[in-house]
This record gives sequence, C-alpha cells and structure tokens, in this order.
Amino acid sequence: MKLFYSPGSPYARIARIMIRESGLAAETIEVLAANRRPDNPVLEYSAVGRVPTLIDGDLTITEVRHVYDYLASKSRSAPIPHPEYLTWREICQEGQILGFLEGIASWVRENRRELHLRSDFLVRVETERSKRCLAYLESEVDKKRLPDFPVFRSIALAAGLGLMEFQQLKPDWRAIHPALAAWYDRHGNRASMQDTLPT
Repeated sequence: MKLFYSPGSPYARIARIMIRESGLAAETIEVLAANRRPDNPVLEYSAVGRVPTLIDGDLTITEVRHVYDYLASKSRSAPIPHPEYLTWREICQEGQILGFLEGIASWVRENRRELHLRSDFLVRVETERSKRCLAYLESEVDKKRLPDFPVFRSIALAAGLGLMEFQQLKPDWRAIHPALAAWYDRHGNRASMQDTLPT
C-alpha cells in the first residue's frame, strides 16, 4: 500500500497512526505530498488531491474515516470496531471530536496566512469553538466516556490535541482541563504517536 501525507495535516496523522496501530507499517510506503501545488503526486491517483490518500492496488481511498476503516479491515493487530457497531452516543461523540479537529485545522491554516491577510473574525470563531469543545471533552473524560486507542475518535482527538499543542494555540489548556490532559498524555507516549509528531 501507499499513503500520501503531509507532516502538518492532522487528518493524515490519523492515517499514519492507524497504519502503526494496525500492524501494517511494514507493508505501507508513506509518501510526502505537496498539497495545493500542481506537482502534487496525489493528483496522479485522485482528482481531489488532498491527504490522506491511501492507494492499494486499483483502490484510491481519500476520506480519513474511510482510510481508517480500510486499515482496520486489514489490521494484523486486535480486532477494531467498525462504524456499524457504534452506539448513537458514540456516533454523536465522534461528530463532536471531528468538529473540534476541523476547528483546530482551520485555525492553523488561518494563522499561516500573512498577518495582513489573516481574518480576526475567523480566529475568534475558532478560539471560541475550541473553548466549548475542550469543556465538552473534559466532561466526557470525567464521565469515563472517551475511548482508548485505536478507536477512530480517540486517534482523531489525539491528533487534534497534538496539533493544538504543537501550534501553541491554547497554552493554558492543560491547567484548565487536567482530566483531558491526562487522557492525552496516556496516549501521547505510544510509539504510533511519537513516530508521527507534527512538524
């Protein structure tokens, strides 16, 4: 298999973590992609041209949830639950986590723009979204509802928190949300997380 990724994409990081968690690293080549450039190698396989993109034979899988599910179906590790086995509460939690991840990714993209082009409005929107999401996630930890690895939403949450911390978007988040920070630290030391740190 071949996985196209970029080192700063939290979505690609989910796929790269799952490759390791599923025991498929030895049979997967990871290829850097130049997103939003005409020489992006992903364009040879996918008109969408974004990461992650997983190639296996004549299959081109582009959405991170589908990439995860495909890797889970081929896992050499312990069986991993598929979406059809999730409860509605778990599905709702996954939606909240993906919304948090989307907000962090949007905030990072905006911060990468030149200062005079940056939208203060968008930064405020994402700052407020992150506050709400972190408070929700802290309560989910307190209720013992957050799953452990390698469930999709746990990997997605770890990727979002990792990017937020790497970009120093909310320097005080650990003090405000200690239970969530402890959950993140418990998973952050895994080899799959350490091997895929954002750059």
